[in-house]
Amino acid sequence: MSKKFIVTIGRQFGSGGSEVGYRLSQELGIKYYDKDLIVQAAKESGMSENIFAQEDEKATGSFLYSMVLAPHAAASHFLNWTEDSLNDRIYKAQATFIRKVAAEESCIFVGRCADYLLWNEPNVFRVFIQADLEDRKARIAAEGNIPLDKAEDVIRKKDKTRANYYNFHTNNRWTDLTNYDLCINISKIGGIGEAVHLIKEMISLRFPEEN
Repeated sequence: MSKKFIVTIGRQFGSGGSEVGYRLSQELGIKYYDKDLIVQAAKESGMSENIFAQEDEKATGSFLYSMVLAPHAAASHFLNWTEDSLNDRIYKAQATFIRKVAAEESCIFVGRCADYLLWNEPNVFRVFIQADLEDRKARIAAEGNIPLDKAEDVIRKKDKTRANYYNFHTNNRWTDLTNYDLCINISKIGGIGEAVHLIKEMISLRFPEEN
């Protein structure tokens, strides 16, 4: 494909969305940004990579977020509040990096509100990956060294964190299907390889090769 395009991937925790993004990048021959995005954004902003990693896809550093979810704690938070919280500055640094890269090359972004940040760009294909709970539990138990009986709790907490981050920074709902061009339940179509194939087929329809 000669036409420049961007793929954004939102994903439930344990769904395999990150692996889908990576495999897709390999098959399409374009760059993939997930955890690497943290490193690059940290370097360009001059902030510590460790700070970025600790606050990745979290919204809890914001005063306004605290007012909504924990008003009883807002008073003490207000004493240390500045115009831009650490979380806000990290979000802005990542947003700047995402927009810069998207303007320069075809690539894939996983998470970090990329679908929202690039909403007005005409060459963006937005995907959301999910999977059945039992499959997600098995995946994170196998890959994350998490006991199977603890996996569901970890999944629900991680999904809540991602939803809060997305909902706060975008004023949209993470689970709103209208945010995405394609939603895939990996458990229903046979696995990650099939998901990659489906996305490639959809991209070829959305961004046909130029003659």
